Formats: sequence, C-alpha cells, structure tokens
Amino acid sequence: MPPLVEKRIAASIQTVGNHVFLQQDDGDILRRQGEYNRQVYDIIDRVLIGYTVEHIQIVPGPETVLRVQIRPWGDTIRSVHVAFDFGSLPALGQQLAGNDLAHAQAFIENLLVGLPVDALDWANGTVQAVMEAELETELPEFYPHIVITPGPEAQVQVFFLPKLPVVRNVNVNVEAENLPKLIFLSTRKHMEDRYAGLDGLPVAFVQRHATSIRSDLQQTLQEQWVIKHYQLRVQPELQVGENTRINLKSETDFYDLQAEVYMDINRDERGGHRKDDNTVLRARVGCKLGKAHELYTDVEFMPGSLEWNVIPGYFYRAGKNTRLGYDFETEDDSHHLWLRQHLGGRWGFRYDRDLTHHEDEAGLTYRFHEYVSLEYLISDHDTWLRVIGYL
Repeated sequence: MPPLVEKRIAASIQTVGNHVFLQQDDGDILRRQGEYNRQVYDIIDRVLIGYTVEHIQIVPGPETVLRVQIRPWGDTIRSVHVAFDFGSLPALGQQLAGNDLAHAQAFIENLLVGLPVDALDWANGTVQAVMEAELETELPEFYPHIVITPGPEAQVQVFFLPKLPVVRNVNVNVEAENLPKLIFLSTRKHMEDRYAGLDGLPVAFVQRHATSIRSDLQQTLQEQWVIKHYQLRVQPELQVGENTRINLKSETDFYDLQAEVYMDINRDERGGHRKDDNTVLRARVGCKLGKAHELYTDVEFMPGSLEWNVIPGYFYRAGKNTRLGYDFETEDDSHHLWLRQHLGGRWGFRYDRDLTHHEDEAGLTYRFHEYVSLEYLISDHDTWLRVIGYL
C-alpha cells in the first residue's frame, strides 16, 4: 500500500472511530460489540472504495482501540507511465527542466503503485495535491497541472505552465577585436539557434541554471571551427533577463587581423582631401609583442581614385581602455602620433597628430551595433561625419 494512501486511510478510520465511539460508555460498547462491529464495518466499507474490510477488532476503554484489517479488491495499479508536457517550450528548455525532474517518476510511482484502481475515486485529490507540492519543489518556476488516468497501467500527464516573467529574446553579441567579424558569422548563427531554446523559460529558472548554461556555452564554443582553427580564447558572458544577452569576446595571443570600410559625409576638399576618397576600405595585419605592444600594418584602398595607402605602425596598450601609437602613411610620407581612448559603454575618443603637416584631428565615436559605428570628426580645416562598418 502506498504510504500516502495508508496515512489517508488511517485518518479516515480515525474519523469513523471518533464519530462512533466518542462519549460512549465502554461497558456498553463491550456488551454490544457485535452491533458496533457491523456499524463500523458498514461505514468503512462505504468510505474506502477499492478496499474491503476483512476483520475488525474493538478494544473498549477510556482510550478505545480500533483495529481494522483491509485488503484491496478489483484491479490495482501495477505500473505508471508519466509524461511531462512543457507545451511549445524549445528543446533546450525542455532538457534543462527535465533534468530537474529526474526523480519525479520514482516519486509518482511510489504514490500510485499498489493502489486499487477504484480507490482513486476518493484518493485522487490527495494524490494530486501531494504530487503538485513535490513537483513545485523540484521545479519552482512552473505551475504543474496533473491529469491521472486510472487503470492497472495508469497514465499521469503533467502540464507545466511557466511563471512570469519569461525570457522573450536571446541576443548574441560578438566582440572580435583581433579578427574580422565576418569569420564569426557561422558561429554566431549556431549560437543564436542553440540558445533560442531559452525563449519562453522563466527568468528565475534561467538564473538558477546560469552556471550549467555557461558551461554549455563554453563547451559549444570550443566545438566551433573558427575557435579551434585560430586557437582563440573566447569568454562567454550571460546576462539573464526578459531580453537575455550572450556576449562572446574573442582574444588572440599572437596576431591582430581586422577589416573595415568607412564613408565620410559632408567632408569638403580643404586640407588636400579629395571627394573621391570619401569611401575607404581598410585592412590590418598586426603582430602582438606580449600583452601591451603591437606592430601592425594598415592597408587602405580608395575605390573612387583607385589609390592605395600603406601605413606601418606601432602602439602600446596603456591599461584596458587606452592606446598610444605611431604610424607612417606612405601616401603622403607623413608621420603621426595618435591616441585611442574607450570612454565607457558605446563611446570612444581618438586623437591624431600629423607631425609632418602639423595638423590635428579628433573624433568622438558612438557604436550603434557590433558592426556599425558613427564618428564625428573635427580637424584644423573641417568637421564631418564618418560611418564605419566593421567586417
């Protein structure tokens, strides 16, 4: 007999005993014991559907003892098939939730196996209440709704409804400072497809599983071709909320490969600038010398004039957000000192001093997206806007 049902039956018999024997004279009970036996038998037999009373013993006294021996009649539940239904929740979400319910099958079987099929007529409410309490303990971020189909092979369906708030969007952002972003397109697409499986999950549930999700992120990243081929270190960052963000920051120890295209808007021809050169394609190949130093060569191509500009240079990382450098532009044989400063968030600042022509240029940058930024520039001759696309 399932322990829960045994307790429920004991409570029911206790109620019957209290109703029949309390305030009764124990001598009267002893003299009319047969009559009391039939009365108790009739009540219990009617109350405990699915069981029949085999023997009753009444021991009268100030604390009367009532012993009842029962046995099931008809079919009993021999096995239980349990199905969890998470509705339209994606596969990853169902997998995480299913891991929390690893012991639920055994618990439900312990509640039901051995119970007479007909006993569910009176025990169903109690059984469901205990199941719901246990499932809410295992999976507190969901509401369980239980449907039991009686039979020798009973069916238990549990429908889980997520508690608000839930994850509504998962955005994957790639910070690739030392490699062209284009080579991460397939990796980003794979990560977006996989972790779209967090959509619809309660925010509290994702927060509770954040450690395992981060481990899965790291393992998934290491399986990507671009990560293995270029021996990259990628640090995943998980920010959980209704709009969940996954930030992937890649780093290399030896090289720096970058590509971008920019277009100047409303820039005039003062200071020797040609309007044909308003659009520029730029590529960089760099070699890191430790963590703070780098030698590099930028190559610029102006498709309007079909001109090239090769710019060798060096820079020093003065902390996390500051770079100081020197380069030489072969297009006009000019020497430059420059500063790049990250201002926090999406903002940045740069300054360029042309030592050859004694000119200054400063720019304030706002990065709208990992692939696009807008820069406002001021020089000795002009002010203009620059749109930069990162490839």
